[in-house]
Amino acid sequence: MHSSSFEVIHARSEIREAFQLWLEALEARAVSQNTIANYRECVGKFVAFLERYASTLDAVQSQHIRKWLIERQRAGVSPHTLHNAYRNPRAFWNWCRHEGLTENDPFAKVEKPKLPVKVKPALTPDEVEQVLHACEGKHWLQQRDKALCLLLLDTGLRIHEAHKLTVADAKQEVLLIRGKGGKQRVVFLSAEVRLALKRYLKACPYPLTDESPLWQGAKGTLTLHGLKNAVKAIGKRAGLKRPLGAHTFRRTFATWSLRNGIDLEHLRQLMGHSDYTVLRQYLALVEADLKQAHQQHSPLRNLRKR
Repeated sequence: MHSSSFEVIHARSEIREAFQLWLEALEARAVSQNTIANYRECVGKFVAFLERYASTLDAVQSQHIRKWLIERQRAGVSPHTLHNAYRNPRAFWNWCRHEGLTENDPFAKVEKPKLPVKVKPALTPDEVEQVLHACEGKHWLQQRDKALCLLLLDTGLRIHEAHKLTVADAKQEVLLIRGKGGKQRVVFLSAEVRLALKRYLKACPYPLTDESPLWQGAKGTLTLHGLKNAVKAIGKRAGLKRPLGAHTFRRTFATWSLRNGIDLEHLRQLMGHSDYTVLRQYLALVEADLKQAHQQHSPLRNLRKR
């Protein structure tokens, strides 16, 4: 057997073994199965690509990372997918270095692909009024919808975090939420939200205990998909011009909080982000608002009108 063939086989086992160990480490940290599945697909392709060129983790060079990114670009992937093609493999590589599997960092000299700032707009005050008006009524499902909308608007919870809540959670003023990557954070429920939840639970026809899942539907406990569909249905009833997704409430919470002057670090903690990357996108929306306000109300502009 030629030495080059031996090196390829060796590389295949070493890099892939590190990859498998990384996935196991993620699972041990209680990272969500969806996140692990995404890593397995994205980083798995990266590992398979590396096996064509490198014999060991130490042998991977910056040029291999660039070749990988070029290949993804030529495949016609979106800017967001290209960004993940750098970010996710780098997360794997950082773990390898942290675990002492290699001291090599081929990503250090490779510039991260730029991700265009494109944030979907938050709900306007008028749209929020439309949404809440669509939830008015004495029927218990309308009470549920109102409680759900107020909760998402007031806390910025991810929909899967809201879905995991129990009846006991709805009776608390402060919640301990386990978010992405198993990270925990504190979330506060305002008096208005707690009152809406209390009205919903009082009207709910099912015999619920404190351990029962909070969100119920006409046919019993709602699945995560069912809860997302409930949000979409509210948007349709409200007559919004664009579809209402669960994440729209999270964007609205972030954007309105920034407009009201919240500190970026406090907002990061409340939303459970590991860094400021996403928050900067929300900040760009707020800055656009400020720019428009400046153009409309600048003293110089008013002088020119005279």
